[in-house]
Amino acid sequence: MNKFNLDNRTLQLLNAQVNLSETFNHVLRSAPKRKALAFRLKVERGTTETVFVVELGNERHTLTLNNEKKMHLKLADFIEEIANGPLDPSITGDLVHRPHADREYGRFEVQDKQRVFELVRTGGMLSLDMGFDLPLHVALHRTHTRPGVTAILCIGNKSPHTRCFTVCGTDVEIYSKVTESINHLTAAATPAAHAA
Repeated sequence: MNKFNLDNRTLQLLNAQVNLSETFNHVLRSAPKRKALAFRLKVERGTTETVFVVELGNERHTLTLNNEKKMHLKLADFIEEIANGPLDPSITGDLVHRPHADREYGRFEVQDKQRVFELVRTGGMLSLDMGFDLPLHVALHRTHTRPGVTAILCIGNKSPHTRCFTVCGTDVEIYSKVTESINHLTAAATPAAHAA
């Protein structure tokens, strides 16, 4: 079964288009073979709520949402559910895909912070699940000439976001700089349509 998804560019367009009363044409694409599925979106913006009409082939679906900041993500979930059918929790492949409205990027949990602090003390490499499709990789090499680390942080495959730097000081100071860089990297890697 083909899973059709909205790309980041379309999500950015939806973010702007939910504030307009207009008709727009978009395309959903499937991941493995890049099959295209065209649909038309009609937006009727009101003062308190907005009505969306999604026309896909000969089907017509209507959704009414209260005007709020992240309603384009709920609309994206609605469109993908029309194209793919509802999520079936009994199929493990559906559990991998989280709805756009429920996605949280840049989650830096307490246990991950502890792992990073231990990495600062010993050096090495670890992968952090920050809510993105791919993990954030952190590699630290302890310097021998003076107390410090050379850090390489990376997230992504095709065009990865990376940070590389050397920092000296106590383990607490180094940890502070590494976590600051992790936060900057996750902010840069967060899709623009999801950024607050």
